[in-house]
Amino acid sequence: MGMPLGRYFVAVGSVLLALLFMANWYLPPQATPAAAADVDRTVIRLHSAQKWPERIVIDTSLPTIIPPPAKVADNLPERSSPDVRSPKEAYALLTPVRATPPAIATKPAAKRRTRTAARAVARVTSFEATEFRNPFQMSW
Repeated sequence: MGMPLGRYFVAVGSVLLALLFMANWYLPPQATPAAAADVDRTVIRLHSAQKWPERIVIDTSLPTIIPPPAKVADNLPERSSPDVRSPKEAYALLTPVRATPPAIATKPAAKRRTRTAARAVARVTSFEATEFRNPFQMSW
């Protein structure tokens, strides 16, 4: 059987409704009734103490102002033409690097590890010493 959810909502809802009726009967009525239709609501004007800035009007009927083109100097100094050389000439001007044999680092000789035989020690274990014991002695 599932949870009686429907029965819960019916019981709690009826208790809340009964409390609402009891509060309505016990509490006094409202002292002053709300304002009736004595206010003319056809025209409502709001006034504020804050003064807003004046409206900005942007005139888009005038054409856009285009700046005049920048003046380019007429008498530019002539650049001297760079000497055109081939890459072979550049390689010919290089000085050769002396080739040195790579330095080989000699590793020290590794020490030889020696092992000694371990002594045979008689080890005695009991079954109860290695058994896992449950500290809680409960069973289902």
